[in-house]
Amino acid sequence: MNSRTLKIVAVIMIAVIAVTVAYAAITFPHTIVNFPVAFSTGLDLTQQEFEVPALHDKAQAKVTITSGSPLWRATIINTNGEELWNYSTTAQENQTTYHSTWIPLPSQRYNFTFSTINGSLNAEISINSKGGFW
Repeated sequence: MNSRTLKIVAVIMIAVIAVTVAYAAITFPHTIVNFPVAFSTGLDLTQQEFEVPALHDKAQAKVTITSGSPLWRATIINTNGEELWNYSTTAQENQTTYHSTWIPLPSQRYNFTFSTINGSLNAEISINSKGGFW
């Protein structure tokens, strides 16, 4: 092999590695929204809009109850008003953190709604997204 062929092979290898690393960095799981919730009494709800970034196709909701009622409901709705995911507790007892499975959500805007039916509740909610082979 001559030096010109070696240079071409080296450039191709560097380009393949760079594209692979960039794709992995862009699609690696990360938090896309994080917000606190504080309800004082009775039936209450809060909504948070979020967007799944380009090249991401899955999201995961994490709810951490810091104090109060273990009875809550969460939903993810798309821009057409279709409910794509929901979860509700009947009794969470000593469990203070809930992680959803990875929910298939194409890259676009969504609305996350969190509600409680009784009592006070303080929580921290985060939504993570990922894409690719993760």
